[in-house]
Amino acid sequence: MSDRAIGDPARRRRSWYKRRRRNQRIIFVAVAVVAVIGIVSWLGPDLFSWSDVGWKQSRETKAGKTRVATPEELTKMAQQGDAEAQWRLGKLYRDGDGVHPSDKDAADWFHRAAEQKYVPALSALGAQYWAGSAGAKQDYGKAYFWYDLALALGDENADSQLQALATELTQDEVASVHQQAKAWLQAHSCTVEHQ
Repeated sequence: MSDRAIGDPARRRRSWYKRRRRNQRIIFVAVAVVAVIGIVSWLGPDLFSWSDVGWKQSRETKAGKTRVATPEELTKMAQQGDAEAQWRLGKLYRDGDGVHPSDKDAADWFHRAAEQKYVPALSALGAQYWAGSAGAKQDYGKAYFWYDLALALGDENADSQLQALATELTQDEVASVHQQAKAWLQAHSCTVEHQ
C-alpha cells in the first residue's frame, strides 16, 4: 500500500481540525440564535417599549394587544382631557419614570384629573399633601380634604388614611375640612357613595 492510498497523516489531521472548527462555529451560532429567540419570546412584545422604565399606561391596539404609551402619547391624551392619562402622567412626574421628576408637575396633573373626579388622583393628592411633596410644605388639612373626597367617591382605602390624619388635626379642623369637601362635591355634581 502506498502513502497516497492511505493519505498523509498530517493532512488528515489538518482536515479533521478544520472540520471540527467549522462544526464548532455552526453549533455556536445555532445555540446563540436559539438563545436570542428564547429571550425575545420570554420578554414578550413589549421588549422595546417604555415598560422597562416603569409605567403601565396601556391602550388596546386594533389587534387586541395592549402596548405601553410613551410620555408624549400620554401627554397628548392628558391634554385632551383623559383623566386616567392625567393621573398616570402625574405618577410619571412624581416618580421620575421617563421624565424629569417634578413634584409641581405631578401635583398639576393630579389636580387636573381630580377636577374630573378621578378617584386615584384624589388619593394621590392626599398622599402628596400628607408627605409634603406636592410642591409645598406638608399640609394635613389639604391631605384630609383630598382623602375625604376619595372616600366619598368610593376609595375604601382612604378611610384608614383619614383616621390617621384625624389624629393630626383638631375636631374643628376636621369638621371644617369635611364641610369644604361636601361643598366641592356639590359644586362638582357628585353622587356620594360614602359619608
